[in-house]
Amino acid sequence: MSMRLAFLSLRIFWLARLVVVWLGFLASSSFGDAGQAQSIEREGLGLPLLCTLGETCWVANYVDVDPTEAARDFRCRLRTYNTHNGTDFAIRDLAVMAQGVPVVASAAGIVRNVRDGAADVGITDATSRAQLAGRECGNGVLIEHDAGWQTQYCHLRRGSLRVKPGQRVDRGHPLGLVGLSGKTEFPHVHLTLRRHSEVIDPFTGQPMRAGCGLTGTPLWRAEPPVAYEEVALYNVGFSGGQPNLEAIRGGRHDAQLAPTSPALVLWVEIFGVQAGDQLRFRVTDPDNILLFAREVSIERTQAWRFAFAGTRAPTGTWPLGIYTGTVTLTRRWDGRLMERSVTGIATMR
Repeated sequence: MSMRLAFLSLRIFWLARLVVVWLGFLASSSFGDAGQAQSIEREGLGLPLLCTLGETCWVANYVDVDPTEAARDFRCRLRTYNTHNGTDFAIRDLAVMAQGVPVVASAAGIVRNVRDGAADVGITDATSRAQLAGRECGNGVLIEHDAGWQTQYCHLRRGSLRVKPGQRVDRGHPLGLVGLSGKTEFPHVHLTLRRHSEVIDPFTGQPMRAGCGLTGTPLWRAEPPVAYEEVALYNVGFSGGQPNLEAIRGGRHDAQLAPTSPALVLWVEIFGVQAGDQLRFRVTDPDNILLFAREVSIERTQAWRFAFAGTRAPTGTWPLGIYTGTVTLTRRWDGRLMERSVTGIATMR
């Protein structure tokens, strides 16, 4: 009897050891591992698309951190709109979108949800906006990370998604391509960061409704740097008459000019203009002589603005050669002066 009890005690001992080892294995390998719980804080977030900020992509909108009806980004600026819960990374135009810009995971995790099938049409009016109720994200991916973190990627191109629910991904893993699906007017990827279902601003690590002007720790990785852009003059060009906005936004605009063009017009696309901004247009001819200079006042704050200025053709034809145009935005804010410029060229031939 004592031998049976000893044997039974030994079995219980080893079963207990196995349970402890098994639980320890789960603790060390589970998705919520305490040793990995600070991975986003420690490793940081990468860009959600493959691009170079300020050259091939730009931040169009930041998180609205103002809990009132007013919209403010974390710097207390107006680079957002009311209830906007993510960061919008935009590409130049539809032609770039057609070439294919990869959307990638900002951090390692497990894909929890995927949606595809929404058309890349963009919203054009109140009717199309209403039809998107509940599907504003368009084609998207939801990734779960350690310690209750989630990232959500919206407006991906239809048919481009490359991941499935349950799939583990590393930071930089391709998810799909930048598109125009869901509630959007221009091609971009919208990135929302959450922790325990609460939206977090990745530029401060603070909750969305915490208010602006607070100190915090950015969650972006140091390389490549994700700096704050007060305004982005991201596209500029010439036209021989009234600019064709549809062609420009579609990337189909031809920058070549004809000597018989009725006018010479310099145009610009901008993310984040504010009421009171001043735009200065300046064009020089092939001999570097000033052809015209114009100033335009911005009357209202807008997330996106298209502006242009020009001059009629002189008697005869335009001189052949290279024309250079520069658009400069000047802003006075909090007692300081800020200027941003962009330059474009066109050939008269």
